[in-house]
Amino acid sequence: MKISKRDLFTNPTYNKISSIPISSQIIFWIGYFAFNTIRWGSFYDDYAYAFKSNIIEFPFHIVLSYLFIFFLLPKLFNGKVIEFFTLIIISLGLTLILKFQVTYYFTSGDVLPEFTGITSKIDFTYAVQVILGEVYVVAFVTAIKLVIDWIKQREYLTYTNEILLEHELKYLRSQIQPHFFFNTLNNLYSLTIDKSDKAPNLILKLSDLMKYFLYETGKEYQTLENELNHIKDYIEIERLRYDETLKIDFEIKGKTKKTMIKPLILIPLVENAFKHGARNSKSNGYIKISLSVYKKYLDFQVENSFEESTKKIKEQIGGIGLTNLKKRLELNYGSDFYNLEIIKKKNKYIAHLKLKL
Repeated sequence: MKISKRDLFTNPTYNKISSIPISSQIIFWIGYFAFNTIRWGSFYDDYAYAFKSNIIEFPFHIVLSYLFIFFLLPKLFNGKVIEFFTLIIISLGLTLILKFQVTYYFTSGDVLPEFTGITSKIDFTYAVQVILGEVYVVAFVTAIKLVIDWIKQREYLTYTNEILLEHELKYLRSQIQPHFFFNTLNNLYSLTIDKSDKAPNLILKLSDLMKYFLYETGKEYQTLENELNHIKDYIEIERLRYDETLKIDFEIKGKTKKTMIKPLILIPLVENAFKHGARNSKSNGYIKISLSVYKKYLDFQVENSFEESTKKIKEQIGGIGLTNLKKRLELNYGSDFYNLEIIKKKNKYIAHLKLKL
């Protein structure tokens, strides 16, 4: 069962008759009529009588069923119990009287021929038979309607949850881009202040990254190879700001061309290493990045140096990048499919991510 475009932003509540197509309702009543005619015709061995009695009864069944589902039942759900039961009694009473009159007219006086003797007035037996028959049909039809609406409600909630998830993921992904470009523009600003020859190369790398962000990260999945190329470009941008005192190692093991991954999952860990670690190491700074791809999971680890004594850095480690990443991992993969471990030791910060493929 799928939600149509018409119902895209419409909650198909039970009190909307459109929640079940009219054609389906017609087929249901025709099928129910045929079933009843065959059943009672076989029971009485009189199919003509069964057909005629159902012709009389089914208009009452249909009217009372729709009256109950779309008018009376909402009153019960809204807490109008007394009004609900009052209208039920009135509806059944009117149905009893009208059905007797119509049946009496079409059956030449005997309204209950299946019982011994001639029933030509509303007695206790006739009233019980009619009321129980109508309650049975109404209950049956209402049960079907409520089950269908329950299924539709679950489908609707699933769909809206997917929409909310998609929008939240887009929002979280969009947060990374301005966050990343803000840091990179700060790098560019520093280089232009120093009138560095590195600035043009930085602008070229930044242009490539902007193209990646704008045209490729909107996909649901990205090849790991493309994601790693993006990380390499980012590392090259960061290298332009450092001399040989910062050591950067990047090791890759396993196949990356056919491995699929959600976009921008790995870059926050690398960015965090540069922003809160390497930039604040006074000497002998280093960043070690290792990625291994196995048959069932991906292992990604980023280790960087930082100054333990710097209070501000201890407060900043993590920041919006890791907070964003944790939310996206939970939404994209779920707690059973990833493990992110953050380890802080003396002058060392390690971020270790495992993803099930």
